[in-house]
Amino acid sequence: MESLSFSTSVSFITALFGGIISFFSPCVLPLIPVFFGIVIPDISNTRLVIKRGVGFFIGLSLFFSFLGSLSGALGMILARYQILINIIAGILIIFFGLLYIFNIRLFTTQKIDLKRYNKSSSFFSTFLLGILIALIWIPCASPVLASILTLATTTGNAVRGALLLFVYSLGISIPFLFLSGIVSKIVSKVTIGEPKWEKSLRIVGGMLLIVVGVVISFGFFNNLQGGF
Repeated sequence: MESLSFSTSVSFITALFGGIISFFSPCVLPLIPVFFGIVIPDISNTRLVIKRGVGFFIGLSLFFSFLGSLSGALGMILARYQILINIIAGILIIFFGLLYIFNIRLFTTQKIDLKRYNKSSSFFSTFLLGILIALIWIPCASPVLASILTLATTTGNAVRGALLLFVYSLGISIPFLFLSGIVSKIVSKVTIGEPKWEKSLRIVGGMLLIVVGVVISFGFFNNLQGGF
């Protein structure tokens, strides 16, 4: 039971940290002021901030949770090949970790006009914005997101896969809703080149993914999760 708790905690911590480093992805940071200005146009209006903030979080979380449930369900269908899944998933996560360290994206960002979904201050409009921002986030955070989705596949459980991606979305939403104002001010004073902290974050995040990939390759996670 203790080993099960340890494995689950490590999975969720990895997903949460993955969301946080996705928020600080180099290609996302310059867009934070735009995102924040669209999602919360009037920071002084507390009621509006809460309504739109909740709508954004639910849209973002549902989208990623849906992806996680699909990954978990796929792992459940392929459960009979668990050893092979562990090896392939581990190798993929190691590969994604290396891509993240070297700041290589899997997809290019497509232009989406977010302002067209911001014509009203309704809860639903921000819900849609949460989904659209999640779509925009995929190319920028593709190595990290792909790693968490691969991790969700190894669980062989749609519910646990959804929970992992829900925690991942928390890692994005928490700094987005509470730190975007500060980040916007910092980003407005853009410096040439990549800041050292961004490079350090990439290296630490990439190394964490590589370690998780190695652990999964040897089936350690699944041995611990057997009873969940």
